[in-house]
Amino acid sequence: MSSLASQLQSINEKTASVALDRKQRSKLHSRSLIFDPKQAATQDYEYIYEIATEGLEDLCELDSRFNKFKSTLFSETSVNLDRNLQTKDVISQLDKNIDAFLTLVGPYYGLTSSLKAVEWLVRRFHANIHNAELMILTALPYFQHPVFVKVLNVIPKQNLPQIFEWLVGYKDQLKTPPASSILKAFRNDFHFFNFYSKFLNDQIKNHTVYKEQLVFYLSNTVQLLASFSKNIEELNETHIPVVLETTALMLLPQQKPKYSSSINSDLKLTSYSIISVLSSIFPFSADILKSLTVSILEDEDALKGFTKPTLIVLSQLWKHFQGNLEVIEAFKNFKIGQHELGVLDELKNENYQLSTFIILVFISTFPSNESYKLLPFIDLSNKTVFEIITKLVLQNSTTQEDSIRSNLTKIAQSLTKSDPKLFQTTLESENWKVDELELKLMSVLVESKNDEAEFDAGDEDNAVEDIEIVKTVDFTKLQSTAKSYFNTEYDEEFNLVLKELKSVLSASDAKLHVSVILTFLQKVFSTPEVALTFAFRVALTPAVPLSIRLSAIKSIRIKIKNAANGKTDFYLLIPLILLALFDNSKLIRSGFAQLLRLVIEIKTKLTTGAALFLEREIYGSVSDKKYPTPHDSLFLCSLLSEDNVKDTVLDPSRVINILFDSIFKAKNGKSKPGKYFRSFIFTQWSLCSLPIVLKANAWKIVAQANKAGTDDRFFFLDGDIENYFSKRNVWIDQASIAGIAFFDNAEVSVVGLVGGVASNDKNSNTESEWLCRALENPSGNLQMTANNRVLETFDTFKPIESRLKIVNKLVDILINDDIVEFDPMATLQELNIDRNLFLQALTSVQIGDQIPEQGIAKRRRRSSNSTKQAMVRDEINNMASGHLKKLTFLLEILESSLRKKRNVAGPDLLKVLFKILTDLEYLGNDGNLPVLYAQETLASCMLLNIVNLKSSSKEVKFDSNSIRADLIVNSIRASPSPQVQNRLLLVISELASLAPEVILHSVMPIFTFMGAHTVRQDDEFSSSALQQTVAKVIPALASNGLSPVNNEIEFLLASFATAFPHVPRHRRVKLFVSLTKTLGCAESMHLILFLMGQQYANNVHKNKNGDSQSVVEFVHGYMKSFSAEEQLAGIVAFTKLWNDIPLNQLEPGSEEFEVLNNRPVFGTTIATLGQSGLAVLRNDLLQFLDETLSSENKHELSSLKTKMALVLIDDEDSEVSKKESVLDKFRAITSFALASLDTFTNSHADIKLCSTLYSLLGNLLDLLPLNYFIDSIVASLDVDTLSDSLSIKVARNYAILASRKFETELNVAHCDQVVIESVINNLLPILIKGIKKNVDVELQQAYLDTFSTIVNKFGASGTEFASSDVSKVLIESLGIVTTDRGLLNEQPEVIIASINAITSIVNILGVKTLGLFPKVVPPALKIWESTNSLGDKESAKLLQGSVLVLLSCYIKKIPAFMSTTLEAVLLTILSSDLIDNHIRSSVLDLIVDHMDLAQVLKSLCNVWLTKKFYTNDNSGNIGLFLKTLQATINKMEKKQATTQATLFMRWLISAFEFRQYSEDNDNKFDNNTIHRLESSFHGCAIAFVMKLNDKSFRPLFANLVRWAVDGEGATLKTNEVSRLLAFFRFFNKLQDELKSIITSYFSYLLDPTSALLKRFSEGSLVATNLRRIILIGLTSSFKYDQDDYWSQQGRFDSICSPLLSQLSNIEDSIGKYLVKSVSTFVTDVSSDEYNETLVHELIKYISNANENSAATKIWSIRTLKTIFQKMGEQWLSYLPTLVPYIAELLEDDDEEVEMEVRRGLVRVIENVLGEPLDRYLS
Repeated sequence: MSSLASQLQSINEKTASVALDRKQRSKLHSRSLIFDPKQAATQDYEYIYEIATEGLEDLCELDSRFNKFKSTLFSETSVNLDRNLQTKDVISQLDKNIDAFLTLVGPYYGLTSSLKAVEWLVRRFHANIHNAELMILTALPYFQHPVFVKVLNVIPKQNLPQIFEWLVGYKDQLKTPPASSILKAFRNDFHFFNFYSKFLNDQIKNHTVYKEQLVFYLSNTVQLLASFSKNIEELNETHIPVVLETTALMLLPQQKPKYSSSINSDLKLTSYSIISVLSSIFPFSADILKSLTVSILEDEDALKGFTKPTLIVLSQLWKHFQGNLEVIEAFKNFKIGQHELGVLDELKNENYQLSTFIILVFISTFPSNESYKLLPFIDLSNKTVFEIITKLVLQNSTTQEDSIRSNLTKIAQSLTKSDPKLFQTTLESENWKVDELELKLMSVLVESKNDEAEFDAGDEDNAVEDIEIVKTVDFTKLQSTAKSYFNTEYDEEFNLVLKELKSVLSASDAKLHVSVILTFLQKVFSTPEVALTFAFRVALTPAVPLSIRLSAIKSIRIKIKNAANGKTDFYLLIPLILLALFDNSKLIRSGFAQLLRLVIEIKTKLTTGAALFLEREIYGSVSDKKYPTPHDSLFLCSLLSEDNVKDTVLDPSRVINILFDSIFKAKNGKSKPGKYFRSFIFTQWSLCSLPIVLKANAWKIVAQANKAGTDDRFFFLDGDIENYFSKRNVWIDQASIAGIAFFDNAEVSVVGLVGGVASNDKNSNTESEWLCRALENPSGNLQMTANNRVLETFDTFKPIESRLKIVNKLVDILINDDIVEFDPMATLQELNIDRNLFLQALTSVQIGDQIPEQGIAKRRRRSSNSTKQAMVRDEINNMASGHLKKLTFLLEILESSLRKKRNVAGPDLLKVLFKILTDLEYLGNDGNLPVLYAQETLASCMLLNIVNLKSSSKEVKFDSNSIRADLIVNSIRASPSPQVQNRLLLVISELASLAPEVILHSVMPIFTFMGAHTVRQDDEFSSSALQQTVAKVIPALASNGLSPVNNEIEFLLASFATAFPHVPRHRRVKLFVSLTKTLGCAESMHLILFLMGQQYANNVHKNKNGDSQSVVEFVHGYMKSFSAEEQLAGIVAFTKLWNDIPLNQLEPGSEEFEVLNNRPVFGTTIATLGQSGLAVLRNDLLQFLDETLSSENKHELSSLKTKMALVLIDDEDSEVSKKESVLDKFRAITSFALASLDTFTNSHADIKLCSTLYSLLGNLLDLLPLNYFIDSIVASLDVDTLSDSLSIKVARNYAILASRKFETELNVAHCDQVVIESVINNLLPILIKGIKKNVDVELQQAYLDTFSTIVNKFGASGTEFASSDVSKVLIESLGIVTTDRGLLNEQPEVIIASINAITSIVNILGVKTLGLFPKVVPPALKIWESTNSLGDKESAKLLQGSVLVLLSCYIKKIPAFMSTTLEAVLLTILSSDLIDNHIRSSVLDLIVDHMDLAQVLKSLCNVWLTKKFYTNDNSGNIGLFLKTLQATINKMEKKQATTQATLFMRWLISAFEFRQYSEDNDNKFDNNTIHRLESSFHGCAIAFVMKLNDKSFRPLFANLVRWAVDGEGATLKTNEVSRLLAFFRFFNKLQDELKSIITSYFSYLLDPTSALLKRFSEGSLVATNLRRIILIGLTSSFKYDQDDYWSQQGRFDSICSPLLSQLSNIEDSIGKYLVKSVSTFVTDVSSDEYNETLVHELIKYISNANENSAATKIWSIRTLKTIFQKMGEQWLSYLPTLVPYIAELLEDDDEEVEMEVRRGLVRVIENVLGEPLDRYLS
């Protein structure tokens, strides 16, 4: 930008808020954030200040930093402060204050208070102009909120900062920009991103940043960085330095008072997110990584309040690090606590890639505690990482710090477990051996190594007991005080001495280890015996490095050799050596094998009387040592042959075989010293004082031997086992120090010593008690181990008391809700608990006194006030609750055993269960305890017990006093749980088939309960229980034969039927179908139907229509499940029950009354009904049956009708008997109906019942296939047989039924020939005969309807009805129907039926019926005319409809012969007001489709003109007429249209006069109707014109113009305006349709139009609507002029002046039409000559020289404006002519004229001109 330009811009910015005129000042003042501009313009500064201070006060409450602005920006003096009058310094300070306020108000832009405060800055200090940049920056995070639009809106467009130019479009549209636009702006303009980042940096530094701003920056920055992922170079050069600068600021530890904790958190999380994204896109250098890491960890809160985010960002940051894995300074002080470890574990589970980050922290913190804690998170499968860690361990192995050595040991052990081979390889590469490292770390790293090596005792000879290296050790502090290290009393001393020994050995050469140990033993221990116990224990301690252990063994051998003087016997060491031979290490076993050989060798050379070596050290103060005799001890040594010793070296398990199969069973001649050897060895092993290193192997050996069961375990029972729980913690500590896996090894072995086959019941009880204690021990490992042992040994406990203890303990654990590591319930279910044990367990938890033995008569539940009071007491209640829990668990276990079909079931168990059933009822009712689940489980147990007893082959006998059905019934009734009830019902059902005598006396209560409760349940279990109960109880009753089963069935079904309303709807059908199939269809279906009929009758009586309908729907669905024969049989039996209903009221006490009263299906309710009640019941029951038969979908495959048809149509011989059975049952039902009709028509007259019987009879006959149906009704339809009213009614019903059946069922195309012949030969003659005789009106109607249905159905297919014989019959029948027996009858019903019959015949025979045409159509039209005077509108409507159907039939069949009556037919159709329009429209469409269209058009026009149809009072009829006319015109040929053109134009003129006609008749139709009809007129006219050519249309158009102008040819007296309106409306539509084709037709209108325009301008004619329509017409003509029609001089002259003269007095409402017309005219005739004329003509109407009104000037100005907009530069040449007049108008007295010119015309001209008009005006 040039210097001059920058100066000008600076001046412009400074003076932007300076307004020199009032309008400009008002405009500046009206810009507001909270007010409408008009409202804002009127406000003074005091008012605005008052509002602003309110907002400031609210902000001060939120943030005290706003207080400082009270004395500056919001001081009272600021009201009168005008920034434009202030000095430069004052303005500079003012801007700083405003900027500070805006940055501070950012977080609160969403509050009204902030807008109020900022409003003051905008209105008083013009911050929207001078501080616009900062306003947008602070509001930008709210770009999706309305407040951002408000901020943009108050900033003037010219003052919008250039960097925000991309917001101009959104500012103009007052819309919020989408997020994509913001991102696009950042993406496309780096300077904008840099600018915003620096602004954010300032915000952070000034502590004014806020959450929305951070979210905005983060979302856009992340997306921006991602968009550059493929252009790393540009990203690195431009964006990354900017982003890193901002991120670094965010990471700086913030001042707590300045920022809230939430903002601190947001800053940190924002920076973390950006760093994570950057690190995934851009590969950082090591220096940047380290720098960022330092920045992150510099904040002390990073690993406190933000542990997880910090760890995530660090892992993401270092994830792609490719440099060397070395110490990172930033990680040296990295602290890892439990919280951090937990977070790391969480991140690991969430699949975060932590490996690089973790290994760097590990290396940097090694070998501290932190490094070891990180080991689980390091991927040791990475070879490089593995080797680095191994080398680190080696480098630090010489440390003297115990804690570090411990960590190194743990790390080394983890490495060996992960990859032993790689660990070994890495050590070798560094010239290390495992043994050396173990010595350095003084711990075992590899448990079993070099197992193929042999123990080498070759260096024993070179060992010495005094070497130089040991002399440097101060042995005075290490003097031992222990008597024996085989005693745990000296464990602490042993560990201290061992530690010192390992320290000495680690500092010495491995080759000298034996000598070092010997020297150490000599210096430290007072006696060689104590020294030997120490060395022996060292050799057996797994935590000691293997090389030291081997050296210790060698030292022992040397010591023994030195002590062997021929008088010392070492065989007491044999049991301990045997334990050592069970060691996991082969080298150790090999060493002790050598030691054993040495002991045996010494033993064999001894003489008698030798002293026992280590006796006191081994046994201590134990008196009973169980020594073998010297002779036996020698024999023992002989048993330990070389082969056996070698075997134990190869396989330690061979020790068990040698002991138990060889030594303990040894025989020496007749003596059996084996038992002494057993005592000797086990006495020593079971010594309580032995340390864990010896005990562990002893336990393990005996435990393995005990798998098969051995009494040897009892050696440990009184000592180790009995004291285990008290000594367990000590042993755990010992094992940990010694390197023994206590929980997986030692404890498993101890528990393995308990249980198994035993010869002593007392010991078994002790062991079961011990296991019980172990099961509830706090240790989860012991619990699990004991649980496993219980599962292994439960069956081996012979005493039932032992097993019961275990079961009770497991149940107690369940009851007490103890937290245990195993599932006691799963254990109990897995245990093989036999019936006796269950009986014992269940008996132990029974509550209440023993139920006294009682006879059959005493069947009451135990309950009394005393028991209720007793249960109230808390102690008893708690005890009962505990027993209930225990009982529940036992029942669950029993249920599981019964389901697994273990041998548990038995009558004695069932007896106990019944006892419990009573007790549970007592607890539930009297104790209010929750017994439902226990009852449910108990019921399941009872059920499974009975089922298992049934499946067994043994004979079962029950105790009838204990096992009683009434007890179950009582429990069923008392229980509120459906599940309990259902299970107990199943118990009854199973008992019924196993022991029917048990349940005989309780059948009625059972059925009553099922009916009252079970059937109401909405679940599959209840339904299944009910069905099974019925299925098993009823057969049991029948086989027993003690009572009639029918009564039981009736009672059962009556109970169920009573509960029917409460049975879930979707279960009803399935329930009753299953009941029917269970009980037998013949015995139950009719009962169910009858009972449902009573339900239906009861609902009808109570007006419960919905319920009665649901009964019908149920029965309909129910019947579908049975065959046709079964359904009919059920209906027959139902009718018999119906007949049992007495005709008269019964006398109470009479025999008939008692019989009826005692039957459950009738009951007292029916037996006591009165006369009228019985009548209603009979009718309702038949109505129920009738509705059931009529409601079904007869075409469904499952319907009765379909099933009957399948049986009757099947011709196979096997089906003959079934067919006969079906027909017999059907005849029985129809006979019932007819007999009942006779009874209730003659003997006991009941009209309502007869009506129901007729309907029932019809529905019954409807079930038959057609051929059977016809044969069954022909005789009843013969009029010769109709003797009384009953037979006539039957015949009428049969005829109606036949009509319906033919209509719905007959498919002639697939009809059987037998049916067709039966109809033609039998049915039709009978119907014609009946019609001819006309016996009864209703019968006549029914016959005619049936006749027409048959003719329609069969005639449509063209079958035999097309034959001459049938045609002759039909013609004869037509002759009968057209007489007074049909068409000429006085009854509307008969007339309608006869018209239907005629229509059916005409449809088939067509032109053959022409001879009877005069007897049909004219009478039909007369019948139609008679409907207008008919009082019954419904009948009139039916008659009109039938006549229209008849006429449509004739139009389709013989259209040529309908021409003579076409006008009458059209008038008839159009005037049938009672018929729906769509029906009449379809008939009229038939006329258009089938008849000559010229004739139709002629008839339509004549109906309008001669019949004056336009006088019809129904606008819908006129619309129907016009629709038909339109359809006719659309379909007719052009030639046909030309022939009828004159007549049509006459019609059109009449149509145009319709509006006048309506107005003359008191506005007959409203304006909307007139408009709608006129639109139809125009549509018809235009459609007709489209059929004509120019030659034929021009004269017609000229006639139309003459009519419009002069009224020539008018049919009504119409005024000029009305005609012209009608014409121009039509002409305008015609122009829109034909466009330029019809432009030349304006010649016929030119002069009249010109004259009209002159009259309008002169004021002699005032018709605004007409004027508007004429202007619209002229505009269309100008617009569509393609042939310069209007450019012809004469036409131009004719229209120009009249058209422009309209400006003198044009109405404001239509001025726009004039402007459009003139501008279109100018565009159309554009030429220099015409333009000049037009300019001068227009000047007349704007010049002050003429007396023009303000309105004239305004419309003239608008016209000129529009012309310039359309013509553009073409009219600039006339600008000099117009300028004086424009200048004149700018100074016009009328302000509106001035503003119109200034805002409208001048702006348009300037836009065209491209420069201001001022130069021309001046």
